[in-house]
Amino acid sequence: MPSRFAVTAEVVAAITSSLVLEEVLATVAERIAGAFDVWECGIYEYRAADGLAVAQALWTRVPHPGDEDWVGSAPALEDQPVLYQVLRERRTIEANIDDPGLPSGERAAMEYWDEKSCLYVPLLSKEQVIGCLELVEKRRVRRFTASECELASTLAALAAVAIQNARLFGSLERLAITDGLTGLYNHRYFYERLTQEVARALRYQLPLSLLMLDVDDFKLFNDHFGHRAGDALLRELGTLLVSQTRENVDLVARYGGEEFVIILPSTGVESAISAGKRLCDAVKAGAIEQQLAAPSLPESGEQGDGGGAAARAVAERIRQSVESESFSSGVRSPVVTVSVGVASLHEHAATLDCLVEAADKGLYRAKARGKNRVEVAES
Repeated sequence: MPSRFAVTAEVVAAITSSLVLEEVLATVAERIAGAFDVWECGIYEYRAADGLAVAQALWTRVPHPGDEDWVGSAPALEDQPVLYQVLRERRTIEANIDDPGLPSGERAAMEYWDEKSCLYVPLLSKEQVIGCLELVEKRRVRRFTASECELASTLAALAAVAIQNARLFGSLERLAITDGLTGLYNHRYFYERLTQEVARALRYQLPLSLLMLDVDDFKLFNDHFGHRAGDALLRELGTLLVSQTRENVDLVARYGGEEFVIILPSTGVESAISAGKRLCDAVKAGAIEQQLAAPSLPESGEQGDGGGAAARAVAERIRQSVESESFSSGVRSPVVTVSVGVASLHEHAATLDCLVEAADKGLYRAKARGKNRVEVAES
């Protein structure tokens, strides 16, 4: 086995090479497996709030097609009693297949995976367990020595540093791109994503739409109920907007003040007024969700009248949802409404800046024509 100093130096180099957790832990697992000459090495991240041990890295001598699916999974802890015991008691535990006292669940798991010996080492950070290092030997029953267990604990502590660094980096990254009041994406990140989506839409000639929303008479609301009620309204409105859009597809951001923007990839705004009216009627009838899911509408990304009307339908659905929502300001509040401007990249603009300007003009027209309405940008 390489010297303790050499192994530690390799692992330190690995955890300082990147802030991407999956990359770092994959390298760490490989280095540790090589140092201990074991069949495989796995690293779990323990998320105490959810009661989950998520597999973050695996290195094995003989890779299998299912290994990639295993990384990122969260095996049931009741099926791995020794792992659960390590996380609960925060101590190193060795499991050998020939141990008569081995829990039946652990024995079944080891037999299924043809494992002879396993060494589980907790990853500790400030006395809190944040994960587990697992060394697996399949060739023979192996008794790990005291010095090997000590080295494994040292390397586990370094893996814990990698996880904490990645968590901290992730938190800072989220703070940099989110709005502090609503938790939505902020103005800066909105433009970053819109730049990417515009480039993609232009390259592949895909539809792309943008909604710009503004709370009607927000100043009057603030003046009457106070700024704390106004802040609460914006937070609840942000939550509502996210609930009315496609998860992991659309992007909702706070543009500034009481203005919000929504990027709708693969959604066009074309001259299919009849389809748009049909969907708007469905909104008023309370059946918009069923209409949007109906087979008569093309899937996202398809060109056509139905797909073109989809952006306007989303805007109408959001406007109706806001109008019917009872926002909790702590006092009896008036009906809250929004005005919405809609613009599409190919129909109303050819560049990012022109797309934003077109949606803004649609919003201005909605305000000028009485508020609480949706207006599509002029071609």
